[in-house]
Amino acid sequence: MRKQTLMGIGVAVILASYIGISVAAEAGNARKGRFLFRQECRPCHMENPVGAVPAEYLGPDSKTQAEWKEVFEAWQDLPCVEHWGEKLEDQDRLDIYQYLHDGAQDSPTPAKCG
Repeated sequence: MRKQTLMGIGVAVILASYIGISVAAEAGNARKGRFLFRQECRPCHMENPVGAVPAEYLGPDSKTQAEWKEVFEAWQDLPCVEHWGEKLEDQDRLDIYQYLHDGAQDSPTPAKCG
């Protein structure tokens, strides 16, 4: 009886860890997303952009979580899609989305791009 109980607990722990890993795999890595945003997006989308055609300021706090979701659902329609399509993988876009979503103006911890 004791062995069966321990085996049941062991199976439950393994199952829970597999579920946790699969859920985590579907979410982006906000820390990596912050790095990618700073590297790929920030040069054009900062408060005082450098370049011939400065884009509007775009940081995590410039949109709500729902607005970020809409943006990334239709990322193929963005003006910078050629840049993204060439340089960024799907996981990279997911990581950037996670960073922006987590730091959105209506999130528990809004973040300025810095």
